[in-house]
Amino acid sequence: MGVIIPQVITPSKASGAQVIDGSLKFDDSVNQHLERTISASNRRTFTLSAWVKHSSTDNNDRLLGNYTDSSNYSSFYFRDDPDFQISFVELVSGSYNINAHSRRMARDTGWYHIVWAVDTTQATDTDRVKLYVNGVQETLNAAYSSGTLNTNAPTLPSQNYDTRILAAYDLRVGARSGTDCWDGLMSQFYVIDGQALGPEYFGFTDPLTNTWKPKKYTGTFGTNGFWLPMDGSAPIGQDQSGQGNNYTPVNFGGSVALDSPLVSG
Repeated sequence: MGVIIPQVITPSKASGAQVIDGSLKFDDSVNQHLERTISASNRRTFTLSAWVKHSSTDNNDRLLGNYTDSSNYSSFYFRDDPDFQISFVELVSGSYNINAHSRRMARDTGWYHIVWAVDTTQATDTDRVKLYVNGVQETLNAAYSSGTLNTNAPTLPSQNYDTRILAAYDLRVGARSGTDCWDGLMSQFYVIDGQALGPEYFGFTDPLTNTWKPKKYTGTFGTNGFWLPMDGSAPIGQDQSGQGNNYTPVNFGGSVALDSPLVSG
């Protein structure tokens, strides 16, 4: 009888699976970030996906944002030590049009896969802003206060609200205003313009290890969409989506930190 050799489906053989060998280190102390001046596009529907590893000592680590002044800005970020909620806030003329925070805290400094899916055209307010962490949808509520859960509901956008994110501003990766920056690592940073997508477009659960792992996105990007691998496979800030939406590195020396973002499920 012949010997039967089992075929193991490894991540590299899984459909769309991606092996990530590196990540980009951001140092908040020198305000490292990337930026691009954009023209307005779809302000109602978009997706942010990124693999991130944040500092345990830095407050308000920014993933993506823009800033006019302290009364007008938009920001995706990890909010406040010791809380470390994963947050999306948009302030216009001093009022919060969006003020949404993960119920669970993100105190673990390992890798997180973050997906924010925004579609303000939805009839139900809780369908307009969704957060997924390592493939699982999170409950959103108001901000914690000094580590104490605030059970109030989040402030969610009105139907057909035009967000600031893809408006005609300087859009920054790893910052809001350019001086309040991400401190930690990032890899596989996507913005999809015009679609609100779930985490299955960017990751998958390895059935052998029950680990949530990266997957290359293969869909369209839209006008202001981009893909920054941040893994050493391309220059920092060079968009690999085919859209040509390159970002300018600010205060980087060009180093890439090797740290594989493979996250437990």
